[in-house]
Amino acid sequence: MYVDYIRSITNDNTEITTANHIDILTFNRINFDKLTYFQKKVINEVHSRLTAFYRENQELITTYLQSYSINGTSMTFGSCWNLMVVSGVAIPQELYSLLKTTGLCYPTI
Repeated sequence: MYVDYIRSITNDNTEITTANHIDILTFNRINFDKLTYFQKKVINEVHSRLTAFYRENQELITTYLQSYSINGTSMTFGSCWNLMVVSGVAIPQELYSLLKTTGLCYPTI
């Protein structure tokens, strides 16, 4: 699993959390030593960008807010055109699409 690989490199909780989320999105298929160079490169890039996204938006991601409105101003959190929630993991659409190019995000038949 990817989280084991990240734990061997760092003790940063945010990086470990995003590695767990990548494992969830890839159905725990990542054995980092057996991946192709392309897959390693893509997974590392997604991990780096997802970690940065989580650090910048931690308050919004951990909120339970679905919809809020007061005096004509409203705020909603959930799936939208640029943010997805896949298997309980909030991830930008662009990063999920990039992760899908590894072929690891599809359930086996």
